[in-house]
Amino acid sequence: MKFGLHTVTFWFGVIMVTVVTALAIAIACTNIMSDRLYGAKRIGFIFLLLAYAAYRGYRIYQVRKQTKNEEE
Repeated sequence: MKFGLHTVTFWFGVIMVTVVTALAIAIACTNIMSDRLYGAKRIGFIFLLLAYAAYRGYRIYQVRKQTKNEEE
């Protein structure tokens, strides 16, 4: 893989997936922001974070696969 914009984008995406997933787990397992997020809003926000992490991870996978195919 060439070093450049694609490498930075790839690693930024990986970091974002990690951070968003960690935030979703932290909100689900602790009482972080329990004064603002409670009930269905809290559960919805957790699912929103996990859905975003899954989408971002899928996009990283697609770009990685496309870059790998172009190098061959």
